[in-house]
Amino acid sequence: MSITDSGEQPSDRLYDRPFFILFVALLCYMGGSSMLVHLRKYLAAAGGGVSTVSWVFGIGMVGSIVTRPFVGTSIDRFGCGRILRMATVLGTLSILCFLISSNLWLICSLRVIFQLSQATFLATVAVAAARIAPKTRSAESLAMIGMGGLLGLMLGPMIGDLIFSQYSEANGRFTIFFCTAAALMLVSLAFASCVIIPEINQTASDRENFFRVVKRHKPGPIVIMAVCLAMVQTIPVMFIEGFVHTRNLTGVTLFFLAYSPTAIVLRIVLRRMPARIGRRRTLLLGMTAYPIGLLLLTRVHETTGLILPAIVMGFGHCFTYPFLVDLAAESMPPQHRGVATALILGVLDIGFFTGFLAIGTLTDWYGFDVSLKVLAAFATTGVIMYAWTQRGLFQPLKPLADRQ
Repeated sequence: MSITDSGEQPSDRLYDRPFFILFVALLCYMGGSSMLVHLRKYLAAAGGGVSTVSWVFGIGMVGSIVTRPFVGTSIDRFGCGRILRMATVLGTLSILCFLISSNLWLICSLRVIFQLSQATFLATVAVAAARIAPKTRSAESLAMIGMGGLLGLMLGPMIGDLIFSQYSEANGRFTIFFCTAAALMLVSLAFASCVIIPEINQTASDRENFFRVVKRHKPGPIVIMAVCLAMVQTIPVMFIEGFVHTRNLTGVTLFFLAYSPTAIVLRIVLRRMPARIGRRRTLLLGMTAYPIGLLLLTRVHETTGLILPAIVMGFGHCFTYPFLVDLAAESMPPQHRGVATALILGVLDIGFFTGFLAIGTLTDWYGFDVSLKVLAAFATTGVIMYAWTQRGLFQPLKPLADRQ
């Protein structure tokens, strides 16, 4: 095994040219991707209701789940750069194809392809973030590059709100909507084509089957947290737009204006906190915030009420995803980091798949208040189960040099 860029190993610097190029590529990709939170409007125009939306998003996760094993081994074998570009092209094409699809099954198929693209892109960015960083700063790299995703997550729904408020169906608002999303993806492709990522050249002995590698290097109880995180993330990813519509509030912009900046600012200000209290404690702290945010959401009946639950859930977002991925990836050696990252993201996909269908069905039957409370109870149970499995979690803190 050797590292090339072609090239050299990463220097001690983190915030350099590759970091910022990757940051902008992720920002633009997630900007285009998160615009699809408004897909409910397109489905409604095609005759679909709340349960239809949950099934379209749920079935879409099949693309991610099936892709993960191949993505992991492909990243390790062919390099981050090629896979990043391929994923962006595929995502752009799938978004443009929505323009010519009004049949619900065709929309489901395109959603599968788009999720395949997104799964590949995000897994590759996670691996690339670790490879461009000094070894001791991989979690920090993933967390700070992830802010590009948070900015995109904030901007995408806002752009969608703007388009749907300014244009009617007669003025071709869906054409403008999907073309704007695709344009953001193309900008992401331009940046992804410029970044130089250090690659790991595998030897023949390193090239094992995905499932064989996973069996030998078990990720452990971290999968519990992955499922819980994915389930609660179904709310900002998809259901928040339906929640806002049901409560007759004025758009999702205010929610994301509170959610994403909270996560971004805290991630900058508290970026050294995992080194002080440990990554596992940080992850638990973030996951504990989500059930609180969900319960606060049940009490929202006016648009300004979205601010507090969004801030609490933004706090949770800040301290979950990068540390979850980093702890999972650490369970495997460097030459299999692509497999490790793909595995934990695959578990996240399963959680999303389950969440889309379960929360969609519960909401259809009993309304948002019941589904949000059930989801909060599920997440709390998962946090308690994970904490129970962690040795030394409740012992006094060790010196910084000894902490994991």
